[in-house]
Amino acid sequence: MNVIKRLTALVVSLAMCLSLAACGGAKETKKGTVAVQSVSMIMGLDIAGVNRFSGVTEAKSSQKIEKDSEKKVGEVLVEVGQEVKKGDLLFRYDVQAMKLSVEAAELEIEQLANQVNSYDTQIAELQREKEDASKKEQLSYILQIQEAQLDQSEAQYNLKQKKLTLEKLKKGTENADVCAEVDGVIQSIHDSESSFDSYSEDSDAFITIMETGTYRVKGTVSENNVSMLYEGMEVTLQSRTNPEQMWSGTISEINTGSTEETSGNDASYGENFGDTATKYSFYVTLEDSEGMMMGQHLYILPYVVDRSSGTGVTIPESYVVQEDDQAYVWAASGKDTLEKRAVTLGRYDDFMGTYLIQQGLTLEDYIADPATSLTEGQAVTKYDANSYGFSGEEVDAGTEDFEGEATENNEGFNEDFEEEELIIDEDRMVREDATTEADITVESSLMEG
Repeated sequence: MNVIKRLTALVVSLAMCLSLAACGGAKETKKGTVAVQSVSMIMGLDIAGVNRFSGVTEAKSSQKIEKDSEKKVGEVLVEVGQEVKKGDLLFRYDVQAMKLSVEAAELEIEQLANQVNSYDTQIAELQREKEDASKKEQLSYILQIQEAQLDQSEAQYNLKQKKLTLEKLKKGTENADVCAEVDGVIQSIHDSESSFDSYSEDSDAFITIMETGTYRVKGTVSENNVSMLYEGMEVTLQSRTNPEQMWSGTISEINTGSTEETSGNDASYGENFGDTATKYSFYVTLEDSEGMMMGQHLYILPYVVDRSSGTGVTIPESYVVQEDDQAYVWAASGKDTLEKRAVTLGRYDDFMGTYLIQQGLTLEDYIADPATSLTEGQAVTKYDANSYGFSGEEVDAGTEDFEGEATENNEGFNEDFEEEELIIDEDRMVREDATTEADITVESSLMEG
């Protein structure tokens, strides 16, 4: 649990260090001012890939239509990618071929019936001859009669089966048209001449329809970050083309059973996998899919975001200060000065170590790390992704939407980040040494008294 929280804090520190480290033209904080970071940047909404994963919408359910192996398809009336409604004609069997099969079955039934009757005649004739035969010939006639009876039983069985086949063929001529049972999009068509599937890699059905209106989102996560996710975790889905367009969902499944190898950092921003890394699939069940499209590429944010009311942001617990029954954050006021702002806390995610802020904070606000001594009225210097050219559009262009190699923007960043971590750790050690020295002084004074 502590490892997960440290990972979360590390991602947040990444956003903070953009305002401190010398990355891509970063400016130093003005002397005497307090650095404040935008809430949206802390949440990773303004920096492409920070603590977010790639995903794509797919059908939650589908209709698989099998082809009757005893029938010949005469005409396919749809194509892959075509939208269909329930009751639309998909394909029809060759009626003429089925009629010929019916006629052939009727002829075989007639022949088998004649054969059964002929055995009746043959058996009756053998029994008459047996009565007039000598005792020495009786055994021979008995064996001939038994053999004829066995042949007749086989013919009767074949006649019964052929009648069932004929009944099925006749019904087939009446149900030559096959229609869609759901509204959806044709996903695949498999026949003897061609086989094409735009979304699925394995399907034995003749035609598969992806049902529309019941989407889910398939995401990918690397082996480095899979521990950050868990089933039942609430997430936010963000459009790649319109960051203001978002949906809510819950992780319903994390598939660590099947894997595939990938290179680079296509799962999320800032990862360094080496030459290859294993990635896993996970699935998100949506609360509402209005406005979504089949095959739409999305970002999956491991937070709860509600932009409709400007509230409901999720921030790490380290930014929240609690005194008695009141919680607050250090935020920039409208006059670019520091203020102690009360906030209303919502759900606490113990797994991620984050709070949902219901009131008092929006994505457009700027907040400070309360680790140092702060006072109201101090001047602030604001930092966001645009301050350093780390806007989502620019970084996405470098990362090729997580499907290419690592970005040039990341070159040298790890070194700067590690150096900044060292500076922060040294500063923390100085403060701890000072505190220890003060404690020793007080203890000495008490002993002298």
